[in-house]
Amino acid sequence: MMENAEIALSLKDISYSYKGNTAPVVKDFSLDVAKGSFTTLLGPSGCGKTTLLRLISGFLVPSTGTVELNGINQKGIEPDKRKIGMVFQDYALFPHMTVRQNILFGLKIKRDKLSNKKLSKEQQHEKAAKIAENLDLQNLMERFPNELSGGQQQRVALARALVLDPEVLLMDEPLSSLDTKLREKVREELKMIQQKLKITTVYVTHDQEEALSLSDKIAVINDGALLQYGTPRELYFKPQDDFTADFVGRANFVPLENETYIIRPEWFELNKTEAPGVVEGKVVSASFLGDRTRFVIAAEKLEGKSCNVALTADLPTLETNFLEEGGSVSLNISHKWKI
Repeated sequence: MMENAEIALSLKDISYSYKGNTAPVVKDFSLDVAKGSFTTLLGPSGCGKTTLLRLISGFLVPSTGTVELNGINQKGIEPDKRKIGMVFQDYALFPHMTVRQNILFGLKIKRDKLSNKKLSKEQQHEKAAKIAENLDLQNLMERFPNELSGGQQQRVALARALVLDPEVLLMDEPLSSLDTKLREKVREELKMIQQKLKITTVYVTHDQEEALSLSDKIAVINDGALLQYGTPRELYFKPQDDFTADFVGRANFVPLENETYIIRPEWFELNKTEAPGVVEGKVVSASFLGDRTRFVIAAEKLEGKSCNVALTADLPTLETNFLEEGGSVSLNISHKWKI
């Protein structure tokens, strides 16, 4: 994302504590979200991600700090008056309403921007039809939620939020209840929809793969604090702390050249030369993952020096069929990063 991009959402020195708790759930949290971008709040359960969404949406009030939407401080503005859409973890569709009725629900109280009058029924149906077409729901409008797949239900939840023309869309782990195969499919659909509509999106997840594949930028959060904010590639290849390195993908912490380096499992490669590899050791275990096999290796030598280090290496399956548990292995390193 360009540094001079227009800012849609700005969190400035946000802190928050729940009543009865002295320890803050969110600590001095600052973040700028560019207009039209897809930003993910990534962290383990209980780190403060959902609390941040509730602070942005207005359901919670910061103990300190401010939330700004397009430069306007949201202090004192009720949730229903903020130009924010929300997609919940369980989608929260009305089971007794059709797809059309679910999408139309919020439009019944929406007012025209110019006249400040409620939308006519004709205007409501026009907007519902347009968003349904954008999300490929036009042939499902008379179905009920229990007649839809998980992916279709998510698109209806998206449509219901987007039809109100929000300036920012908040999504709280919307794919967590889907099975792996469907989650991947819906994830691809979600990315295409966001790119097509250019809606500023703030997405919460604890799934690293989900964050890496969807996001323009990722905010890594732990214990209520922002640890690193950057593009998926920046976080993966250049993490700034041990937690980020180990949470955004797998990481080996390897002592080399009198320094500790981060080496991802896939940054190891088989040594195919006669000379000793950077790593010499024994295979402890092997887990077949399809095109790659994950090996746990007891390293006996690093750069020719004796050691006792356990490493995880993901190597191409077709190149490593000869490796067996207890057998010797020689590896080189294609990439490394020092924090």
